[in-house]
Amino acid sequence: MKLLLVDDHPLVRAGVVAALQSLGAPELILEADDGIAAMDCLARHPDVDAVLLDLRMAGMAGMALLEQLKRHHPLLPSLVLSSSEDPADVRRVLKAGARGYCPKSASPATLLAALTLVLGGEIYVPPLMAMAPDAGPAEPSLDGLTPRQREVLQELCNGKSNKEIARELGMEEKTVKGHVSAIFKALGVVHRLQAVEAARAAGMVSQALSY
Repeated sequence: MKLLLVDDHPLVRAGVVAALQSLGAPELILEADDGIAAMDCLARHPDVDAVLLDLRMAGMAGMALLEQLKRHHPLLPSLVLSSSEDPADVRRVLKAGARGYCPKSASPATLLAALTLVLGGEIYVPPLMAMAPDAGPAEPSLDGLTPRQREVLQELCNGKSNKEIARELGMEEKTVKGHVSAIFKALGVVHRLQAVEAARAAGMVSQALSY
């Protein structure tokens, strides 16, 4: 496994590298100090498996880098590492295409767990979001969803798990996970309850369910 770590503080990069290597992963960690250097590095190393990036950096910062990754490396998963624990930042980076958000206050084991989840095609949402007020889109719209994604969203509204949805709709569970991730991005939400609330606000269901 090969990772690219992007942070403008050498001591932070050294700490993250040491933390991950102490837990036995990954085999190689490349480093860059801003988004421009990161894109140059990816051009030289097309086999990078994931990008870990800081949100606020000198030069090309995290949000701009996420935009470049989405444009030029849409299949490359990214995990934001940030000192910010503002739920608004979490929502912003996930909407921009990041696959996860891990506060720098998290333990090395949590970082590795988040990275493993992201590499597995999942989205990692930090526990701090559980304490944040729900913030769905001001004017939710389902226009960006495919018919299949609408079916999956309807099953989410019915309170079904990914495994139950897969069985109900005759799909692989990993396919359901992909649809759920796409629904979250399209609706600008970060967890199921917000997706259900957005569906309710758009008139898809009469009331949101409890989770």
